[in-house]
Amino acid sequence: MAFPCLDALETRSATLGAASSSGPEPDYTSGATLTFHCKEPLLLDWGGRLPEFTIAYESWGRINDDRSNVILLHTGLSASSHAHSTEANPKPGWWEKFIGPGAPLDTDKYHVICTNVIGGCYGSTGPSSIDPGNGERYATRFPILTMQDMVRAQFRLLDSLGVDKLYASVGSSMGGMQSLAAGVLFPSRVGRIVSISGCARSHPYSIAMRHTQRQVLMMDPNWNRGFYYGKVPPHAGMKLAREIATVTYRSGPEWEQRFGRRRADPSKPPALCPDFLIETYLDHAGEKWCLNYDPNSLLYVSKAMDLFDLGRENQVATMQRRADNEKTGAALYSQDMQCSLTLPDKPYEEQPGSAPDTDILFPAWQQREVAESLRLGGNRNVTHMELSEEMSLFGHDTFLLDLKHIGGNLRMFLD
Repeated sequence: MAFPCLDALETRSATLGAASSSGPEPDYTSGATLTFHCKEPLLLDWGGRLPEFTIAYESWGRINDDRSNVILLHTGLSASSHAHSTEANPKPGWWEKFIGPGAPLDTDKYHVICTNVIGGCYGSTGPSSIDPGNGERYATRFPILTMQDMVRAQFRLLDSLGVDKLYASVGSSMGGMQSLAAGVLFPSRVGRIVSISGCARSHPYSIAMRHTQRQVLMMDPNWNRGFYYGKVPPHAGMKLAREIATVTYRSGPEWEQRFGRRRADPSKPPALCPDFLIETYLDHAGEKWCLNYDPNSLLYVSKAMDLFDLGRENQVATMQRRADNEKTGAALYSQDMQCSLTLPDKPYEEQPGSAPDTDILFPAWQQREVAESLRLGGNRNVTHMELSEEMSLFGHDTFLLDLKHIGGNLRMFLD
């Protein structure tokens, strides 16, 4: 029996195998960026240390004289710093319609900065980078990261630019986590915090879904325990990991309207390879992405999302761990941990009659939990907006697609 989907994977492996003998692994960068290289070491929350690091970033809009109009934009897991087109890279960015003159992030008013996170693969230091200690790629020798580690590195960049206080910290999905972390780590340096489709702590379902993605990637024999650079990359594992992720990013109601139960070619008998339209969509999504992102970066960045927890107990334990590591002689970058979220012992419980939630990865109750925690802590300037299923069917990816509701509310909050 023919299996064209498996034949295509085998052909891809053979092609990559021939290429790897004469050239490097795929180029994960996404175009020209600005770069900041920090030669001061960065102590990490779980005891590792980066002796130096680089951050790739891009910016839009003019910074004013007193540097008070800066917005730091945080990315989702797989995004680069290319949120909007630039002269050096005119390709549309991942938030192209949200940034620009008159847009929600209005470049007539604000200077917007977006970075690729450390641990990533679009110009910032990550597992595919060269370890200055031995001249080899870090691979899985790279230390475990947290969202807070990423934010501390971003604030090193802000220090180098002379930005003492942000007008706002804005982020969606993983970026929403980072935006909240920025407010906790540097409360005196962040004027406004925007967290869209984010959370204050990862819940078991989202951890489980990212676990399955990491498992299928690590079980690809080409992953080779992370040391695949210069060889055939684990593209099959990456493809399947992306397909699993895509299931969590979009909603069932949207797919019901978009695909239904339609098959790609009803005139042919059913097949074990992609056959329904939804299957071909997922197959295409995985194939398109499997060589555009470093597999090790997926492992490290997704794990950092799992570890995210702004609860008081976790913060105290992290502070103690960092203090213990500082005593060993590792350099510690100064931080302000005075502000914290005191999250309830039990997560927010869904109330009867609540609106349907199409985001299965970051459920709406997690946003309510953040808003309620801040209000209970005495903050009277909290705005919480929630979209019903009637407003948007796109699930988690709504933050990328809904300029009217997401962008409109963002504009009102920033003004």
